[in-house]
Amino acid sequence: MNLHPIDQIIIGVYIIVTLVLGFKVSRKKLDDSGYMSAGRKLTLPIFVMTLVTTWYGAIFGVGEMIFGYGLVGWVTQGLVWYAIYFIFALLLAKKIHDHGHPTVASLLKERIGKTSGKIAAIFTYIMTTPAPYVLSLGVFVQLLFGISLFYAIAISFVMTTIYVWYAGFWAVLKTDKLQFGFMYLGFILLIIFTVQKFGGFDFIASHVPASHLTLKGELPFQTIIVWGLLALWTLVDPNFYQRCFAAQDSRTAQRGIIYSILFWFLFDMMTLIAGLYARAVFPDISPTDAYMVLSQNVLPIVAQGIFIIGIFSIIVSTVESFLFASATIVSVDFLQNKFKQFSLQRLTRIGIIATLILSIILIFAFKSIIGIIYAVGSVGVSALILPVLLVLFTNKKINDHIITTSMLLSSVASGAWLIEGWLKQEYGWPVYRLNIEPMYIGIATSMIILLITWRWIFKTEQQH
Repeated sequence: MNLHPIDQIIIGVYIIVTLVLGFKVSRKKLDDSGYMSAGRKLTLPIFVMTLVTTWYGAIFGVGEMIFGYGLVGWVTQGLVWYAIYFIFALLLAKKIHDHGHPTVASLLKERIGKTSGKIAAIFTYIMTTPAPYVLSLGVFVQLLFGISLFYAIAISFVMTTIYVWYAGFWAVLKTDKLQFGFMYLGFILLIIFTVQKFGGFDFIASHVPASHLTLKGELPFQTIIVWGLLALWTLVDPNFYQRCFAAQDSRTAQRGIIYSILFWFLFDMMTLIAGLYARAVFPDISPTDAYMVLSQNVLPIVAQGIFIIGIFSIIVSTVESFLFASATIVSVDFLQNKFKQFSLQRLTRIGIIATLILSIILIFAFKSIIGIIYAVGSVGVSALILPVLLVLFTNKKINDHIITTSMLLSSVASGAWLIEGWLKQEYGWPVYRLNIEPMYIGIATSMIILLITWRWIFKTEQQH
């Protein structure tokens, strides 16, 4: 990618400022509470900024969806998710904060049992892998500097790990403040200059397929439902749990999620508009390049540099958050009870190393951003969603053996269905038996097991 020297300087200054900010925070002496959850003192503004920036690491995937399918991309990646976010804010945020559990697994371990907690830890750990976002960042760095993907991924790992290693959640919060501003500024500039050059909605309407402006588009209804069901991921997402746990009070957690929905909506509208303009002006480009090609053709010097910083901020924020959430699961759910002589900070750094290794394995196993997200989401959500909802909406003690069986069998069912579909690919897409998606199979399996065993699922006082 050819950048003007001024844009290169702007990008370089941003990277240096980000690293300096991270290292400045790393000099702060932190106890375990400060390192892991910022002392549980998140105020409303920082809660919103860190939650909003965490959610767009697959920004090129968003562009691909909008470019290829239009408005339905926002329906599947935005509208359905807002509803789940709102449910989370109203029904779960206070419970999670007041329960005082930083991870999903620690909650299940207390309310159900050790075995369920361990299995939940494995699933949430895999679901929280930063692999798809490291791959996104690596591809972006490769595009900017023209280096091999291997070295681009290595640079991405170093840049996102180094200050999180030293300052933990504090480092994530401090850099998120900067990244929040640039992610919005970059797309605001892109929309302004694009509208000035090509005109308003009439231009889009006359240059994109009519289906791009309908809520269903050309996607099969089942595919829309499946992508919508992936929004259930939110209900078991460790980043949501971590931030609700770290909020200064439950009211901050609830209000923070609701305010975040407004910011997500604003950002989604900008990505939707930009994606539609890219489709209208450059219909023959690769869908994943939609935003970058549009920016190169409409943005002047300086604005181009700021937009690239915005993209960089979006992906880096997500990598940092998922990296630290994964490392937290390793330290809290796997290592803490076995190595009580070590601080949580040390154990979390071990978790960072383990997460980096897993991410490398996943990147080279799938080599597809969407593939990684879809695979871990289908299996993890189907295994965890019903047990977690049971725990949050009942105060009764739950049978560990039944929940363990439910999680294992539902994950095996969805995983087997997923693998079979991927082995029968046509035109690069999996072909599932009876056209039924893996998540349906997993959730249905979990539901059947829980219904069959319902009379034994809640323990009596004598069974405690």
